[in-house]
Amino acid sequence: MPRETQPKDIVKILKINELKESPFQGRLFSIAEKEVAERDQKRLEELTGSIRQSGLMQPVIVRPVAGGYEIIDGHRRVAATRKLGHGQIKAIIRECDDREAQILSVIGNLQRQDLSSIELALAFSKLLETGVFKDKRELSKSIGKDETYVGDLLNTLNMDRRIVDDLLKHNSVKDLRVLRAIRRADMVNEDGKSDKQWQLYQKVVRKKIGRDELLKMLRQSPGRSPLKSWTIKTTARNVTFRVDTRKLSAEQKETLIRLLEESLLDISAKL
Repeated sequence: MPRETQPKDIVKILKINELKESPFQGRLFSIAEKEVAERDQKRLEELTGSIRQSGLMQPVIVRPVAGGYEIIDGHRRVAATRKLGHGQIKAIIRECDDREAQILSVIGNLQRQDLSSIELALAFSKLLETGVFKDKRELSKSIGKDETYVGDLLNTLNMDRRIVDDLLKHNSVKDLRVLRAIRRADMVNEDGKSDKQWQLYQKVVRKKIGRDELLKMLRQSPGRSPLKSWTIKTTARNVTFRVDTRKLSAEQKETLIRLLEESLLDISAKL
């Protein structure tokens, strides 16, 4: 992490068994190497080889906690060092609270080009679940990202679970706008599935379809929307948007409300 060592930081050699995983870690593998994704396993092996040949080039960052030290940045370096059978690792010990630790962990992950959209989404989700950030707007400001970008990332977790699994394993679609278009094409059912989303996703991956082509294809798809008309009324203090929903089913109304809320978030981020 490109940050100058502060006076409160201490560089020290620590025992591996003193280190604890961070609850804010965005990656999906632990330092014990459980549930390792194929791509991360390959990266871990490459890093292990690099450390074996040249040593650890960048210390991990930790903070003191009860019974040891919590890893803030460097989970994969710890995993590689452990895999080599080393009992110690060079670390920067930093005094910081939960909020600072979470921000540092996320920024560290954001700086890694190989981090998938699902891994980032999980990191952001964990940050919001802790309650340290009250909402997406506060989170996006803290990490220097647009609120629409954060919202799109989080919403990838609500897509067809087969898409989520494939993104985790292969990171096949990196354009969040493409994923947004696929997600908005249909809602998932109670089992977390949408055949329409899955078929669109497969077509995008197989044919390497871009956002413009996908949107054009969705506009031309058969089966016109039962949404017939709407009106917009403006006054000095309000904008009222009225939609004729008489021909919409209960599920379609839910979809409409969700899409309107997402669109308003997109708009508010640009105002």
